[in-house]
Amino acid sequence: MTYLTRTRKPMHTNHRPTTALVLALAFVASTAAACGILQDDSTSGGVDGTARTFLSAWQAGDLEKAARLTTSPDQARTELTAYRDKTGVVSVQLTPDHAEGDTVSFKAVARLAYHHTKATWQYTSRLAVVNDPTTDHLRVSWHSSVIHPTLPGGGGYTLRAFTRPAPTVITDRHGNGLTTHDQPGLTQVLAQLQDRYAGEGHQALGIRLSSASDGGGGRIVATLDTGKAARLRTRLDTGTQQAVDTAASRYPGAAAVVIQPSTGDVLAVHTTEKEFDPALEGVQAPGQAFELVTAAALLEHGAVTPRTRVGCPASATYGGRTFTNPGGWTSQDAPFAEVFTHACDTGYVRLADEVTGRDLASEARDVFGLGLDWQTGVNTADGAVPELNGADKAAAAIGRGEVRLNALNLASVAATVQSGTFRQPLLIDPGTSGKALARTRRSLPAHVRGDLRALMHAYADASGLAGAAFGGVADQFGDSGQPITGWFTASRGDLVLAVTAPEQTHEPKTAKAVATAVLDTID
Repeated sequence: MTYLTRTRKPMHTNHRPTTALVLALAFVASTAAACGILQDDSTSGGVDGTARTFLSAWQAGDLEKAARLTTSPDQARTELTAYRDKTGVVSVQLTPDHAEGDTVSFKAVARLAYHHTKATWQYTSRLAVVNDPTTDHLRVSWHSSVIHPTLPGGGGYTLRAFTRPAPTVITDRHGNGLTTHDQPGLTQVLAQLQDRYAGEGHQALGIRLSSASDGGGGRIVATLDTGKAARLRTRLDTGTQQAVDTAASRYPGAAAVVIQPSTGDVLAVHTTEKEFDPALEGVQAPGQAFELVTAAALLEHGAVTPRTRVGCPASATYGGRTFTNPGGWTSQDAPFAEVFTHACDTGYVRLADEVTGRDLASEARDVFGLGLDWQTGVNTADGAVPELNGADKAAAAIGRGEVRLNALNLASVAATVQSGTFRQPLLIDPGTSGKALARTRRSLPAHVRGDLRALMHAYADASGLAGAAFGGVADQFGDSGQPITGWFTASRGDLVLAVTAPEQTHEPKTAKAVATAVLDTID
């Protein structure tokens, strides 16, 4: 049998067309990539799928991809970035519901960390899916309200996180709350304490709707954390404060301070001024009230005893300056005890040679703490008694010229006489303020303290009061609408009160009336 075999011709293949096709496709791909056309922005599953793809990109932090899946990529990118950067969002979980037509609602759970405060923000928003004619794909119809329903359309608004200190709860020594409504005389003190100790508690955190023109303000759209208020316990006492407010409120312009001599605790402060607190921050020449310090200096240096004959002339000249008595009382040979009781300026001028300017300034600073840096817990003026000579020294001895005090200073002076030792006035515990207390170099010598207390008891008896007291007027404020100011201090038990008040005569009648009313109420 014979077999016939067919020999096939080898196939010749031309590779050029295939190579050209590959090169053409590569060119198209590279061009598309350069133009940003070929991205993984494809969506499937209709409205639901488009919404889920967009929300997944946003949740993953891929804001570029999320923006490209919208009808306005540039605006969406800007607003999504602002949402991330301005609200303190560190992560967001976005959970869509099923589509209703072309609309998909979704729940947002954003976790924020802003200025050391953390919170979770939950809200619901919605989006619509449309066919974008420029891409012929389904896209999220971009509106600012997609991010949060409060955002107006058209841009220009952002959501911003904000923190603010929770208001400090200020209490008295027993834990009773203090407010400007219930304790109006403490308005200045409470305002200062709120300012000083703001932020001590846990901060409140919220979200505002802000525009470029409101400087970061704007409507609050969410409060995420109300914060936790700090509690600040003061040395004040609500019962004493009420007594002072009730008494002083009947006399416009009166200022008062109550101190506990054994501790230095400030139990009450009263003023009706709005701009500053004259009871604590005032700097006035105290007039005759300063003679309490001058008497201490004269007694300590042995210049006088209560029985020393001094006299109280109608006028006295020292250093070329003539001084007179505001009250008009005179006596040719009155003992020092009567000079003290009548707050006789000319009697002290007669004694000006018995102490130096340094002696007087030292007594004020080193025994009574005047001019030291008091750390009370609020702003205070702590007295000023400069070292002076000549006629200026004589003027300082009777509380004129450059001497400056306020009601707090006078109360502290009287408290030092009462206890024998300067104890810096305190509104806030030193452990809270972190400030060291002012301390004097020496205490009041026992014999001086005994004499001064006897003199103040005699003054109180002459004034019809129980306990100890001293007062006078200052009338050298020619540029004031009310040039005469009364100064009065009184003590009873472990309590010292000092009052300043406008007066119509050269006697501290109003100041005394306030002090009497307070002491009668407390008793």
